Amino acid sequence: MDTNLLMIGVAVMLGLIGVAASRDLLRRLRPQPRLVPIRIDERQRRSQDMRGR
Repeated sequence: MDTNLLMIGVAVMLGLIGVAASRDLLRRLRPQPRLVPIRIDERQRRSQDMRGR
């Protein structure tokens, strides 16, 4: 009886470790969005500052 419970416990723990590892692996394989820098012309920046005030 104790051996069966031990084997079930080991199987559950290995399953949980497998689920966590696969989620981490899938998250790393998914392409991550990257921020792209945008330049703003000085004239546009000044006009936006004037409108914002």
